[in-house]
Amino acid sequence: MIKKLRNKFIFINMCFVTAILFAISAFLSVSYYQRNSRNSTFFLENELRRVMQGNSQDRTASAPQPFSAGGDRNRNSRSREQDRDRGVLDTMQSILMDTPRRQQGAFVPYAVYRISPDGEVLDSLERGLTLSEENAAALLSYLPETPEKEKKSAGFSGSSGVFRSYDIRYAVQTAEDGTRCVIFGDISGFSAAFRSFLLSLGGVLLAALALFFLLSFWLARWALSPVEKAWDQQNRFVADASHELKTPITVILANLDILRTHRDETVQSQMRWIRNTREEAERMRELIEDLLFLAKNDANALKEQMSEIDLSDLSEDRALNFEAVAFEKGVALESSIPPGLKVTGSESQLKQLLTILLDNAVKYAGPEGRVRIGLSPCQEKNGKNAVRIVVNNTGEPIPPEDLEHIFERFYRADKSRARKEGGYGLGLSIADSIVRLHRGRISCESTKKDGTTFTVTLPCM
Repeated sequence: MIKKLRNKFIFINMCFVTAILFAISAFLSVSYYQRNSRNSTFFLENELRRVMQGNSQDRTASAPQPFSAGGDRNRNSRSREQDRDRGVLDTMQSILMDTPRRQQGAFVPYAVYRISPDGEVLDSLERGLTLSEENAAALLSYLPETPEKEKKSAGFSGSSGVFRSYDIRYAVQTAEDGTRCVIFGDISGFSAAFRSFLLSLGGVLLAALALFFLLSFWLARWALSPVEKAWDQQNRFVADASHELKTPITVILANLDILRTHRDETVQSQMRWIRNTREEAERMRELIEDLLFLAKNDANALKEQMSEIDLSDLSEDRALNFEAVAFEKGVALESSIPPGLKVTGSESQLKQLLTILLDNAVKYAGPEGRVRIGLSPCQEKNGKNAVRIVVNNTGEPIPPEDLEHIFERFYRADKSRARKEGGYGLGLSIADSIVRLHRGRISCESTKKDGTTFTVTLPCM
């Protein structure tokens, strides 16, 4: 179950991360493409606009020697027009020689053609883009009759577009005399750069996804480790509870079978089995009550009414009740309880806490041992007043490797001794739960010299 949950966590996380990364990649790709497309379009339109401006300002009565996109042209007509458009070529050359201006923006290799109203190429000039007569004629024949896109901003009124199969961008503008100027720009470099950008972006995307997968795997293990621990503890708790309940039930059933086989015997003669059955039933009832307490605590269903409690009187009462038990076991019980120490809490739960700590201390103090219980006022780190409860007992110390587990359910540092003493390993776990409910702290230290000491700090609230 935990493995399936971990895989589901990784899958969902990777789906979100992949969607976000692809969205970012798509945004970057579109932005990169549009930016370069705008730059190249602006460059070509600007060059064409300068040509048109030069044509209107420097027009003369003669024209340069043109060449046609196809077929022969009349030499006399060509001679008459040569001087009239000499200013256009001069303007083109001055533009192409304007190197500092071209270096300020994106430069696209281009060629400019001026076309008469009847479709003849009057003159041309190339800058970085060389087109054969056949290619030029083909591209000119592809120009749409209706402009693809009307340009009404940045001083350009014409049409522009892209021949994607040729990696050629064009712009067209018509002069007042009906002639058209066409500029063809080679954007193959831009296309190659865009493909290189996509490949680089794809590599970064794959590397990021791999990194996020490893991060998600680690994060899933880290985030689900408390769940896995709780799941293991729950399974162990159910197994231990089942085992502990099975023992008294088995004894009770065995005693009942004995009584059934001695039907003719008197009750007095079978009192031994009846008494033993009652003891096991009481033990089972205590175990069930402890399990219910822990279950309610886990479900946050423990709703005790909190009030001001005189912890000094409560501790004196508990110590007095355990004097007889300690005397029977040959254990000396000492107390140091100043009067008037009060806390806010549940009287029944605090009484149960003291009972657990004293019962545990008397059990394991050993022959001719000693148990001490003491109360004292103290201050917490935040400066608030608190009461410290210290319960110390002699006897064999708890091994260091067991100290960090003693508040776990059904945990016993000495399994054989706990069985002999009749414990289930739930008392200290309940004590820890009670202390947490009262926003306090509980700790344990155990050495051979000083014995075992449980320290509880409860805020006065």
